[in-house]
Amino acid sequence: MMKNLNLPVMIGILFSVIGLVTLFLVGQALTAAIWLSFGNGLLLTSLRFTRVNEFGEAEQQPVPKARVYAGIFLIVLAGILLLLQIIQDLQQPAA
Repeated sequence: MMKNLNLPVMIGILFSVIGLVTLFLVGQALTAAIWLSFGNGLLLTSLRFTRVNEFGEAEQQPVPKARVYAGIFLIVLAGILLLLQIIQDLQQPAA
């Protein structure tokens, strides 16, 4: 299990946790969606699983293309949501 925790996976977990905390404590859905989308995108694109082959040796499975595409989509979605957040913040009148 610890072999699966490389740097992008740990960063993805951290960003996902920040997104959940933002959602539950602050209640800002858009900000939470940005953190969660980026974190989950990193998790999907970089988390690798191991399996035992026919010789009894552990080997890493390749990341399926569907997971890579879904992860890239989530990362791009995080960027779009961030731009939406910036536009929304700029349109609010100064207090």
